[in-house]
Amino acid sequence: MQRLESAVSAFNASRTECNGFYAISLTTPYRRYYSLWRIFPAGERPLFIRTLADTLTAANGKAMDMLKHCRVPLKWMDNRFFVPHYEQTYDALTFGKYRGKRISEVYYIDPNYVLWMANKFEPEKKKLLKLKETARLFAAIHAELTPPQRNTYRSHSQYVGQKGETLTGLTLKVLYVKQQVDTYKPDFYIDQCVLAADKDGNRYTFTEKAAGRSQTPKALSCFSRAFAPGMNIQLKSARVMQHYESHGVKYTRIGYIKYA
Repeated sequence: MQRLESAVSAFNASRTECNGFYAISLTTPYRRYYSLWRIFPAGERPLFIRTLADTLTAANGKAMDMLKHCRVPLKWMDNRFFVPHYEQTYDALTFGKYRGKRISEVYYIDPNYVLWMANKFEPEKKKLLKLKETARLFAAIHAELTPPQRNTYRSHSQYVGQKGETLTGLTLKVLYVKQQVDTYKPDFYIDQCVLAADKDGNRYTFTEKAAGRSQTPKALSCFSRAFAPGMNIQLKSARVMQHYESHGVKYTRIGYIKYA
């Protein structure tokens, strides 16, 4: 324990608490896992971020790794402080593809969706204002946890087409692929989130849904079309679903894809 306390003390040496702090909630016989919370100043409610581990050593290591680019300190706190906030439902989504999930869950699997909520979502009902407020708090956390960019990069990527327009004859090069489990299905259905670019450097994103069930969450179904960085793909047609910008780069999200 003394070694862990010394590690946290050294970790916090160059950090300041003026903007609040992060806290690991200590376990109890009824809550066996250590969790990470963000404590904001000025009386803001504690914000649950994620479950860490079932030992303090592992939880401490995960938390310090997450916060290594952050200038906010880390503390341990008695779980009784957080008990009133466990059963709150103000952060549960009541719409969209993540309906029924809490914003902390969505941030863990799809942070861009939470950033969209924080920056572009316009609530039509007053009861949704707390959702947007919570999304904005997660956007602030995202900025704290994201490594600083050493070099300023200006992308030549431009938006392609208009929303709802069908694009034809696209040739794209795959730049990045992220596999993720479809949490709406009881078995392992592995989707692929693909980032690609055309010959002019315009960036495209799309999701290739699983074509069948996988045996493990780490392998694609044998029926799925597998994508990998460097692969060239020919699209017969694709519909423009959305335009968005992230870190100064413009992206065109496409769907309803037909391959050549």
